[in-house]
Amino acid sequence: MQTGPRTAEGKAASSMNAMSHGLTSSKVVLPGEDLAQFQHLRHSLLREHRPNTPTEKLLVDEMIQAHWRLDRVRRRQDQAFESDTLDPKLLAILLRYATSYERTFHKSLETLKKLQRERLAQAKPPFVSQKAEQAAMFAMFDAMTAPPHQNPHLVNPDGIAEPEVA
Repeated sequence: MQTGPRTAEGKAASSMNAMSHGLTSSKVVLPGEDLAQFQHLRHSLLREHRPNTPTEKLLVDEMIQAHWRLDRVRRRQDQAFESDTLDPKLLAILLRYATSYERTFHKSLETLKKLQRERLAQAKPPFVSQKAEQAAMFAMFDAMTAPPHQNPHLVNPDGIAEPEVA
């Protein structure tokens, strides 16, 4: 009875057993791909989009992964066209994955921009014209400096205020 690999090295090797083209791999950066280049892409997109919430960060991460995988598909397409014989089945698979990754990238970007617009709209105070703001300030100053309001029913015919009787 086989129980599979037991060492870390054996497990790492067996995790790559089913990888024929890497398009469905759960690993974003595959062996042979440049991790530094991936990190550069990640840093660039995070700096460009500046996510402020966990959801915005997830969307940028989705864009990064989709773009990285789309580049992988394009490299495989180039290799397929450079080979002596074209494999229509492989080209169809590559086209399907390219379309899926492009759609994922653009949908994530669209959603991210929408969330950021909504967040920024909530953060901005409503527009108040300078004229209206100035009129409100003058009204407030007038109210603060005006003499106390007297009830006209409590003023006698000589213009002297009578005390209120409870």
